[in-house]
Amino acid sequence: MIDKDKDHIFRMERRNFLKVCAGVGLGLTAATTLPFAGRAVTGTRSASATAMDGPVDQLVDRWTYSTCQFCATGCGLYIGTHGGKPLVVRGNPNYPVNQGLLCQKAIHQTDVLRVAGRATTPLLRRNGRLEEVGWEPALAEVATRIRDAVDRRGPASVAIYNTGQMLQEEYYVLGKLARGALGTPHLDGSPRLCMASAIVGYIRSFGSDGPPNAIEDFDDTDFVMLIGANLHAAHPVLGGRLMARLQRGGCKFVVVDPRAIQFSRLADHYLPIRPGSDVALLNGMQHVLLRDGLIDRSYIDAHTIDFDAVEALVAEYPPERAAQLCGVPAWQIEEVARAFGKAQAAMSVWCMGINQQASGVAAVNQICNLHLLTGHIGRPGAGPFSLTGQPSSMDFRQAGGGPSLVGYRRFDDDNHRREVADAWGIDPARLPKGTTPAPQIWEAVLAGDIEVLWVICSNPAVSFPDLGWTDEVLKRVPTLIVQDGYYPVETAKHADVFLPAAIWGEKTGTFTNLDRRVNLLRQAVEPIGAARSDFDIVCEVGRRLGFERMFPFQTTEEAFDEFKVLTGGRPCDMRGITYERLEREGGLRWPVPDELHPGTARRYTDGRFHRPDGRARLWAIAYEPPLEQPDAEHPFWLNTGRVQEHWHTLTKTGRIPEIMARVPEAYVEVNPDDADALGIRSGQRVRVWNRRGEVELIARVTARVAPGSLFIPFHFGEQAANRLTGQFFDPFSRQPAFKHSAVALERA
Repeated sequence: MIDKDKDHIFRMERRNFLKVCAGVGLGLTAATTLPFAGRAVTGTRSASATAMDGPVDQLVDRWTYSTCQFCATGCGLYIGTHGGKPLVVRGNPNYPVNQGLLCQKAIHQTDVLRVAGRATTPLLRRNGRLEEVGWEPALAEVATRIRDAVDRRGPASVAIYNTGQMLQEEYYVLGKLARGALGTPHLDGSPRLCMASAIVGYIRSFGSDGPPNAIEDFDDTDFVMLIGANLHAAHPVLGGRLMARLQRGGCKFVVVDPRAIQFSRLADHYLPIRPGSDVALLNGMQHVLLRDGLIDRSYIDAHTIDFDAVEALVAEYPPERAAQLCGVPAWQIEEVARAFGKAQAAMSVWCMGINQQASGVAAVNQICNLHLLTGHIGRPGAGPFSLTGQPSSMDFRQAGGGPSLVGYRRFDDDNHRREVADAWGIDPARLPKGTTPAPQIWEAVLAGDIEVLWVICSNPAVSFPDLGWTDEVLKRVPTLIVQDGYYPVETAKHADVFLPAAIWGEKTGTFTNLDRRVNLLRQAVEPIGAARSDFDIVCEVGRRLGFERMFPFQTTEEAFDEFKVLTGGRPCDMRGITYERLEREGGLRWPVPDELHPGTARRYTDGRFHRPDGRARLWAIAYEPPLEQPDAEHPFWLNTGRVQEHWHTLTKTGRIPEIMARVPEAYVEVNPDDADALGIRSGQRVRVWNRRGEVELIARVTARVAPGSLFIPFHFGEQAANRLTGQFFDPFSRQPAFKHSAVALERA
């Protein structure tokens, strides 16, 4: 239940709050009544359910408890159905994350369930064409091709590339199949494109992945720095939370971004830094903190290592030098650093603007340094908060679907390997020695080392960098299996087998949001056509490959119960979580070691970190400029990113007419000075190109981008911004650098 004395929305009248949010384009909506007190209505319609407003709501005969499928804020909601058909969603007013608020994508979620283009039938390529078949021949073909590849060339001939949108239980069985049954190291997913640098940065600084903050920190802080995070476009409900905090006053607000975002005009300081120069800025801020005595030396001495190395390195970055490198005034760097150091509780919030750089891990480590140097961590309103992009990217990480073994276990730790192997009843030697980042999987395909590539719930033909490279990978892999809830999708163009998957609303399981809150999604409707859940497909493939003992599950809850035992004693301990508790209590934040534990709002409250000595590590890292720079032939920086209306590669939102009407095609933002020099006006078609490719788009002339910079949303397959981005990767995380490519611009 909501405590109205603490609720950030009820501090101002709800209607006025929504008006304020609309002023910065957050596009939020909220239920005007509070129809559900206590448990969700999952059976027949109750008297409380009839309190929902509107003619559509009055048709609902069942409200089902669920969680939003967009971004990773993890908003609670109810799915309204009539006669088993999806009608409407409403925000859950009793859910602590969103308190009834939903963004404009979220209110269209039932549309994506029955929209044209849902995949309903398995397909097999015969005589050069994909033809409809039943599940039996499709699954038999998948099992045969995987078995033949392993028999002929070993487990490493099979690769699986997945997503940040599956259920936690689906990641678990997929990791069990890939690593425990097959033994392949080639398991990765689209979180490599968005969260890898945050993951590696957290591990290097704190010894463990997983954000330390709570969403409530937006309510309690007195200093917020958004650095490479566009809440307006990517996390609108969190944007509403920030708006409520700013409206109350008493909070210093800083925005660091090469492109002016909606929140820039509300900032006390807006720093439009040069693309890729975040490390220079952050080193300059650390210089000021040390120079002016704004550090917490007692915290540093008690809880960190390698302070001397940082002290020596940042001495080389006085504000004047940092200003030259990052392109903002020295006085502004000093003001921001002093405000950070003098705050009672300082909070740094970042997203893709930091992670999607070739220096992403370095920047994450420097953000963590700021908090360790000042003790702004482990307290209400304080900490380095990485905003996860996709709804279950956290599950991908903690359930063993990507960069680690189950429960954040390390591949190179023999005890960790033994714990997983014993739980699965296999020889530890079967587990691979490490994991292969997706870019290296692509390289292995082109080298002829991969026989089977299985792509699940992801569309790399639009989302990966340098799409000419990706297209060649998809053409050349001997067997391409594509599993998705929609057809056609760009990645399926070269598929040998296509498997139709059930999606959100059609299956039951858990999502973990960006502050570690695990919540439940209950099935509201039956899967469309012959579609099956990813969970059922993966388990059935495992059984057909001869691993029946490893996949006995009939339900996702059975798999969750096995998985949570493996989290015992680990940073993401979930032993105290049950499906029933999640629905009753509105989600739980790990660690939750037992069923009486209330969950954990913040990590590192005792100053102990997940390193052998219990101390966090401070990192001394020099600034290095982006690997690709504008030149005479390609004089513009290209930045790519999201728009609020759309989701990833349009497989969902691109099929909803109301959303497509708002943003029907891609565009390029051009500064007025550059537009004047090139004779370009808003609405004209222009060509953006470089040595990797070209796209033709509508120009939007706007001062939101600096002279010499362009911005293109990445969602649109026909006008894919990633035809222009390159094969530049962070050396530690292998995350692609989408944020700084060199391009040319001309009238079409």
